Amino acid sequence: MTQKTAIIPITLPTPFDVGPVNCVLLKSDAVTLVDSGAKTEESRQQLISILKDHGLTFKDLDHYICTHYHPDHAGLSKEIQESGVETLMLREAVPYVSGDREFIEQGETFYTNLYHSFGVPDALGRIELIKLRKYRTFSSAFVPDTLPLPGDEVPGHEGFTFLKTPGHAPDHLSLYHEEDGLLIGGDVLLPHISSNALLEPPALNETERPRTLLQYRETLQYLYTLNLKTVYPGHGEPFTNAAQLITKRLHDHTERAKTLEHLLSDEPLTVFELCRRLFPKLYEKQLGLVVSEVVGHLDLLQSEGRVRVEEENKISHYRRTGVIR
Repeated sequence: MTQKTAIIPITLPTPFDVGPVNCVLLKSDAVTLVDSGAKTEESRQQLISILKDHGLTFKDLDHYICTHYHPDHAGLSKEIQESGVETLMLREAVPYVSGDREFIEQGETFYTNLYHSFGVPDALGRIELIKLRKYRTFSSAFVPDTLPLPGDEVPGHEGFTFLKTPGHAPDHLSLYHEEDGLLIGGDVLLPHISSNALLEPPALNETERPRTLLQYRETLQYLYTLNLKTVYPGHGEPFTNAAQLITKRLHDHTERAKTLEHLLSDEPLTVFELCRRLFPKLYEKQLGLVVSEVVGHLDLLQSEGRVRVEEENKISHYRRTGVIR
């Protein structure tokens, strides 16, 4: 008889503003770790200690699943894999986690040019590039062993399947148990903060950046249709009010878009000008997050025909198209 999967949350420290990250240990016919924390000695030792409390080392794991490439979730992936553990991620993760030099260089060029087109001062843009390079140091390059497809069964854990849940990250996956209404969701839905739909470069050999907030909204709308009773998030406590939270997140997107639309009432503005007006105390400290927030909602307005983009001297200005709804 197949053993029912036990879900054991593991909370680890991170060096990032988001605070601690949640990993999950799954125990049934197989033993699986979901996410690994950042590559810091504090996080590593705490993960080793918690596994030891359950009579385990890295070598005792049957599988390791990483929900997405961000270092607070993927940082220790390489070390776990090198212990002989089968490592699983979506195909979309490979360019991000493998240290692909061409992809990294293309990404840095993309961000430099994009920030310039948004009217961001070059000095601030260079600081964001330095932050991005530092951010990468909290994870080591590796190549996943197995690339599951959405809908595939999670090996060794009957009833769990893989879901593709992009938006916060292009490679984001979640684990879903339909009968029990369980979601191991990484950062797709957090109880206390809204997951930022971060700006991402185009995939290799493509020219258009993904509209990540639009992707994220599609993901949320899909999750709303599922039987979600309990969500184990990547940050914060497990929660049970997924449907209400999804409704709130979608409503918040609509309201933020309206706020931007109002800011464009009198004149066309650049992304940077909108960042300064919308987040006057935050835009310099967390420019990358602020730009992603503003651009995502401008993408939403543009998809609904409520704003248009005008380019002058390679700088993009956004103009409202009509009467605010």
